[in-house]
Amino acid sequence: MRSHRRGRIILLNGASSSGKSSIGQALLPLLPDPWFLVPVDVVGAMRSTVHTRVLDDEQVGEMLKRTRLGYHRAVAALAWAGNDVIMDYPLSERWRMEDLLDVLDGYDVTLVEVRCAPEELDRRERNRGDRPVGLARSQTGVYAYGECDIAVDTTSTGPDACAATIVGALDEIPWPKAFERLRRRDGCRLAQ
Repeated sequence: MRSHRRGRIILLNGASSSGKSSIGQALLPLLPDPWFLVPVDVVGAMRSTVHTRVLDDEQVGEMLKRTRLGYHRAVAALAWAGNDVIMDYPLSERWRMEDLLDVLDGYDVTLVEVRCAPEELDRRERNRGDRPVGLARSQTGVYAYGECDIAVDTTSTGPDACAATIVGALDEIPWPKAFERLRRRDGCRLAQ
């Protein structure tokens, strides 16, 4: 029986409309091995739409949290089976990071911050038309952790160049990586 190799995980963390999905797509042809791009939006799109009743804010919040908890575990399952995974996911709520630190303990996670100027985020939201303008600005928690392995800025740099920067830096990241540093910090509690 051969030894089991867990897959690697690249977590693209940034505000809505910062360019995570475009960078994820640009990474796929640059990475040397097969990788799965698993954006949280794709998992959310698999959920049925409620037609017969309206959910109140609390019910919507609970449903979204269950979806995100399932997303964390789906990524962990893919990586556990030896698959390399790119996550496209805003760590906009503290519990998301805390849960991922637990669920992905023992996995090789590369945390990539995807940054973009607020004015550009607003412009992108207006052009997309599928997100309220100001959503990205409200997601201030995505960069609150004080740790990352790689940072890219999409304000004036395209997804292909950002993806090339990420691929070029992957083998140069010192250990312990950001996830392990966060896990060790203050008994697994994140900085305020």
